[in-house]
Amino acid sequence: MSLVFTSISAISGLAALSAATIGILAWERRKVSGARYLAWLMLAVTVWAGAATLELSSTLLRDKIFWSKVEYLGTLSVPVLFFLLAADYNQLERALRPRTIVQLLLIPLFSLALALTNEKHGLIWRSFQPSPSGHNLLIFNHGPLFWLLVAGYSYLMMLLGSLLLLRTLHFYSPHYRGQSLILMLGAIVPWIGNLLYLTGNISWQGLDPTPLCFAATGAIFAFDLLYLRMLYVVPIARGNAFNAMGDGIVVIDNEKTILDINPAAANLFGKPAGVLCGQQLQIAALVAVADQDGSHQVELNGPGSRSILEVRAFPIRESGVTLGGRMLVLRDISRQRLAEEALHQAYLQLKTRIDEIETLQDTLREQALHDPLTGLYNRRYLEETLGREISRAGREQRSLTFALIDLDNFKSINDRFGHIIGDTVLCALADLLRAHCRQADIVCRLGGEEFIVVLPSADQRNGWMRMELLRQRFSELQFQAEEQRFQTSFSCGIACFPQDGNNFAHLYQLADMALYQAKAKGKNQVLLHAPTPAVAEDSSPAENSPHTPTQNAGSE
Repeated sequence: MSLVFTSISAISGLAALSAATIGILAWERRKVSGARYLAWLMLAVTVWAGAATLELSSTLLRDKIFWSKVEYLGTLSVPVLFFLLAADYNQLERALRPRTIVQLLLIPLFSLALALTNEKHGLIWRSFQPSPSGHNLLIFNHGPLFWLLVAGYSYLMMLLGSLLLLRTLHFYSPHYRGQSLILMLGAIVPWIGNLLYLTGNISWQGLDPTPLCFAATGAIFAFDLLYLRMLYVVPIARGNAFNAMGDGIVVIDNEKTILDINPAAANLFGKPAGVLCGQQLQIAALVAVADQDGSHQVELNGPGSRSILEVRAFPIRESGVTLGGRMLVLRDISRQRLAEEALHQAYLQLKTRIDEIETLQDTLREQALHDPLTGLYNRRYLEETLGREISRAGREQRSLTFALIDLDNFKSINDRFGHIIGDTVLCALADLLRAHCRQADIVCRLGGEEFIVVLPSADQRNGWMRMELLRQRFSELQFQAEEQRFQTSFSCGIACFPQDGNNFAHLYQLADMALYQAKAKGKNQVLLHAPTPAVAEDSSPAENSPHTPTQNAGSE
């Protein structure tokens, strides 16, 4: 590709850059009415002007024709996008539906196909000739379908878009009419440029100034839509917001004269805004904080009323320069303060009640899970926790010993010495178990003279040795009943997880069977559950010593 850049191609390149810049600015403000389609329009103009720059710089005919075909991406889409911009500005939702947009683009797409295949039919360009004006320009002699599909359809879209912009002069409020007039003036520019090109009334024959004109139109539209719209709207909107605000606003000068005041502040002062403007600020509490930046709380006391105000005071600045004067923003927080105080009192009462309920719940839970006489856990606690202990032992693949204890001859103690002494014996056994069991062990009283001790991580032998030690120490205890001293003992049956069983009911049954055997063999001893009678007979040294780890002779 051979390129020669001229002053005309440079101007076209600048137009492309300008259009791209305007498109980016418009896209950043795309929520403004018309700005989204202005961005798309400028993108199409960028393609048009950019391809025109390369066409004007190319020295070979085939390159000029190629870039002219690329130009048609912008040439054919710009009029449609101009119409869509005008429709968006007029808020015509029906014209902006995807189906409508596709229909509007059908003819440009067909025209683009014809331009790309022009060598086969010559319906868009019949011939080409160098321009007598020089500057590397080329004159395109247009075919019949150019005038119908390209020029005709483009002028139709431009005409409809211009009429829509003209329509805004009637339908929009007077604040926007100046804006609409500027849009109309911007729309005239590409009409003039394209008519000069098509009629040949331009000094440089072969030069199409239309993309340059559209770039200028885009600049006008961007200035109008993105700047003047805010210029018209902002003062009006700010004035409405000033009057509609629920917070009071007071503007004062350095001498504390009220320059402006909104209705909310006037209501706090009890006078119309028109009367207050020009008067001195006479409320001492406000005067005291007017020169202090930040937030303050003041009280206004009137006849039979009391108001609490949150006052925010700050200087009036523009572009970082202090202009003099102060602005006070007033918010009546009287109801909020009363509500906060009432809420705080309700919170304190509720917290006290919750604390009482939680204490009562803790007490009830302790009572529900503990035996009231001995303070040990009861059967309910055992049933809640033993399942978890068995599951944990199974996961960690360790043993768990389940020991069932029953006091020997406890009924005789009650009958002979009375229930008070019997309770003393029960408490003594409970204290002994509590003192010699680990923190991880579970010690429970099931009721009457029956206790259960669960020993995690204890196998049969370890469990038997620990329970045997407890049995010996308990049998050494002496009890006083009036002038008599006596000793007693307990019997214990042991079953182990997982050797003997894997659930509470089964382990309890096996331990109970071992306990029964201990009672039958003379009491005051600890027996392990035996799986079979044969094992018990071979391994039991019970006949020689009832206090050794003897296997239960009974069957499961």
